[in-house]
Amino acid sequence: MRLQHHDFRPADLVGGDPALDLVNTVTARDTEPRDWLDDYAALLRWAQRSGAFAEADLSALQTQAAQAPAKAAAALARCKLLREALCDALYALAHGREPSQADLDALDQARLTASRAARLVSLDSRLQTQWTVQRSGLDLIAHTLTAYAIELLKDARLDRLRVCDGRDCGWVFLDTSKSGRRRWCDMATCGNVAKARRFQQKQRE
Repeated sequence: MRLQHHDFRPADLVGGDPALDLVNTVTARDTEPRDWLDDYAALLRWAQRSGAFAEADLSALQTQAAQAPAKAAAALARCKLLREALCDALYALAHGREPSQADLDALDQARLTASRAARLVSLDSRLQTQWTVQRSGLDLIAHTLTAYAIELLKDARLDRLRVCDGRDCGWVFLDTSKSGRRRWCDMATCGNVAKARRFQQKQRE
């Protein structure tokens, strides 16, 4: 898998869940995969774009990463292990198969690690699980996304889990269309490319 620098845009967040958007930080999984998380700074840029993290936390992580680049690289590697195990599990489910035990074990290990760093807090008279920079350190993003991933894998919405039909894509998304027949991660990108290819094919024929 080739590393590639990428400036994240709103159009990169089409999964319908932060855990799915994490999986989609690799593009063209069906042809020549390119990994957009080429360093920890890229993970921070993606996290900021996702809107799932507080700016103050991301600023603190940026400072920690600058002070300890080796630890930041290790944290990024752990986040990618989570991403790939989740991707394999989601691909299996999207195609009507059971996830492998190895992927489930990896996700379970991530869950246990995140749980040890979590704390319960009361917000609006309801208990919530929370992760902080103080307890999770550079793994804050991975710990938070692990929670999203576990909740997603238990969610009935997985009946609407799809893998984009577009070439050079392979992104995963939740189909929220009324018909349940959405084929593309985004009609403005993969959908239009597919239409153009079909038109060119008909012209040649």
